[in-house]
Amino acid sequence: MKLKRILFIVVTFSVILSACTSPKLADSYDENAVIDRAKDVVKMINSQNFDAVNAELREDLQDQLTSTQLKDAIGQKMIDAGTFVDFQTISTLGQKSKSTGEDYATVVLVAEYESSPIVFTISMDSNLDIVGLYVK
Repeated sequence: MKLKRILFIVVTFSVILSACTSPKLADSYDENAVIDRAKDVVKMINSQNFDAVNAELREDLQDQLTSTQLKDAIGQKMIDAGTFVDFQTISTLGQKSKSTGEDYATVVLVAEYESSPIVFTISMDSNLDIVGLYVK
């Protein structure tokens, strides 16, 4: 039941962000910086370092999604996928929150693993703190 609740929170936040999508990043974002940031988060996930992933979440979200919850939600998926091979595709897009007007950057990374591909959708605020993480 906890896993469903965690996934619901993550998916809900991602849907809220995706409802406000614009095709290009806001001028305040450097595309290479957001891609590098997203790749770093994927590397942390690949190494099963969920404490480090939790530390990358924006401070107001760290209590809502603990490292244990992250591990429960995606740890086994990463084990089942096998060894990371490479990123197949990477795309970026900009989003604006309807409620706050805050700009967000979202990076979608399709990663190849030895057993199956995984899609990471990682959203961040202007400080490059993670505000959305979806792993499918």
